[in-house]
Amino acid sequence: MKKYSFQIIPPHTGKIKQLRLDSKKLRVILVCIALLILINFVALGFNIFFTSRAINRASVTNENQELRTQLALSELRADSLSLMLNNLSDLNRQLRHIADLPPVAETEYSYGIGGPELDYHDPSEPAIFRKSRAINEKLDSLILAAKTENEYLAETREKIEENKDILGHTPSIWPMHGYISSGFGKRLDPFTGIWKMHEGIDICAAKGTPVRATADGRVRFAGWYHGYGKTIKLNHTYYNTRYAHLDEIKVRPGQKVKRGDIIGTCGRSGYTTGVHLHYEVRVSGKPVDPKKYLYPDVVVD
Repeated sequence: MKKYSFQIIPPHTGKIKQLRLDSKKLRVILVCIALLILINFVALGFNIFFTSRAINRASVTNENQELRTQLALSELRADSLSLMLNNLSDLNRQLRHIADLPPVAETEYSYGIGGPELDYHDPSEPAIFRKSRAINEKLDSLILAAKTENEYLAETREKIEENKDILGHTPSIWPMHGYISSGFGKRLDPFTGIWKMHEGIDICAAKGTPVRATADGRVRFAGWYHGYGKTIKLNHTYYNTRYAHLDEIKVRPGQKVKRGDIIGTCGRSGYTTGVHLHYEVRVSGKPVDPKKYLYPDVVVD
């Protein structure tokens, strides 16, 4: 059996020590050293593995907590948006009533999101994922709600603008301060003594009293008109008005006027027995009683 000698030289005493080992013992010692190194490496590996897992677990826990916080904030925002849309729906209902539009059916306000992929829920799915899906479904529903409300509001706005245009072109004020001396209908003509249709009303006031347009429109005629004297005819799209026996004309044909604009002054031109304004309202060319379009005491000064 082979033997091996090892010399140990201390750094200070200088006395050399000699160790003799046979090959069998040396192999045992080397195997022990190798096993010891291997055990240390294995222990180090386990230590690194479990430490890494602990760090990852802590990181995932922190991320999940942060995600839960973000989901909670998203849910609050979705609830706030839902409340705003409900208020918008209420406002839209009121505006549609004002605009004389039919109310929207309640079923139109049911903003559901369907489909088989939304009905399926995996029981093993983490709760945080289910929460996220529920919030996304609610947001999808709110997006549909916003789109629907926008369409109804656009319709309401269009109707209100249309009504506003109609109202703006509807005679609704007194053309002049004064009192009615002769009404609409058949009467004895003061010049001929024959019963004749009086197609307007006569409003008495002092000469030079301002005469105003009773609605938005355009001047169709401004000048001398047989029997009526100095006359102005206004076209209001849906109506026509006529102002006769004027002293002065302050507009020209084709000119746009707004309700309340001064277009002339009271006088006694044409066939008349005294100073007054002859005022007519016509619908589709036919005269109607102007008193239906005279709101009490409404004259723009």
